[in-house]
Amino acid sequence: MKRQFIAGATCPECGQQDKIQRVIDGDRQWMECVSCGAKKDLDDKPAEAVDALAQPVTLKMPGDK
Repeated sequence: MKRQFIAGATCPECGQQDKIQRVIDGDRQWMECVSCGAKKDLDDKPAEAVDALAQPVTLKMPGDK
């Protein structure tokens, strides 16, 4: 089983941000909120649709502008 957090995603149930993870188990996949436990089946959706929820993150060192 592989778990992958989706950066910037907001849970539609509890509204918490950065608590959604995509879970892949064999040929099944779903999204799961680690805060409230809400689950959504992703087997009928292409992986690109799930990846569209992710947003790039830029890390900066202190003092960088």
